[in-house]
Amino acid sequence: MLRTCCALALLALGCSSARHAPDAVERGRAAVTAALDNWKANEPVAKLKALADPVDFAEELRGTHALESYTVLKADATDAAVIRFTVALKLKDKKGKPSDREAVFSVAVKTPIVVARDPYF
Repeated sequence: MLRTCCALALLALGCSSARHAPDAVERGRAAVTAALDNWKANEPVAKLKALADPVDFAEELRGTHALESYTVLKADATDAAVIRFTVALKLKDKKGKPSDREAVFSVAVKTPIVVARDPYF
């Protein structure tokens, strides 16, 4: 019985759906947070490249919407190429009209870290 339990535990560990180490997921989460904080503060994107862990962030909504607030909802580390973070955004357009959106940001954990809105999600 003990051998069966140990075998099942090892099988479960080997069949994990995560493809990125927990530290890579946290590094990705920190990059998304830095990028969104930068947008929210309306700071130049160049400041992100000057961070200790540089971030490359291009978001087309920055030109048309202000970011009022955001909440990182979940992380999906099952894709070998990127980690996807689902984020709830509270936006305000140039005329002051508020809107709520849910967006998925893909994060390539390399140097610099690349954060981009995923068009497929």
